[in-house]
Amino acid sequence: MLKAGKEQKRVILVFGGNWCIDCHVLDASFRTKDVAPIVAANYLVVHVSIGDEGNENLDVAKKYDVPIDKGVPALAVLDPDGTVVYSQKNGEFESTVTIGPEDVTQFLEKWKPAAKN
Repeated sequence: MLKAGKEQKRVILVFGGNWCIDCHVLDASFRTKDVAPIVAANYLVVHVSIGDEGNENLDVAKKYDVPIDKGVPALAVLDPDGTVVYSQKNGEFESTVTIGPEDVTQFLEKWKPAAKN
């Protein structure tokens, strides 16, 4: 969080696992030529593994009010001080079939920090 504060960025917690195809697709979308600049300018992305059985780091998910039982990837956006700005409630990013690049861009634009002075 210290780095996020120094860089005036928000933190995106991405809950998921290496076994999660949709998690890989979301991560890849963060690195596309259209989305990567938005991420780099506004966010630090932190991946939080829920483990192979989906039972790891559940305390972290609970702390940030992210219901893992709705599916992963599951996201929370935090201010540098750790305050939750947004936490996914209904598995919004759970299916890459229904979430496209435009949706990812719109999400990132909506939750990025206020313009820097």
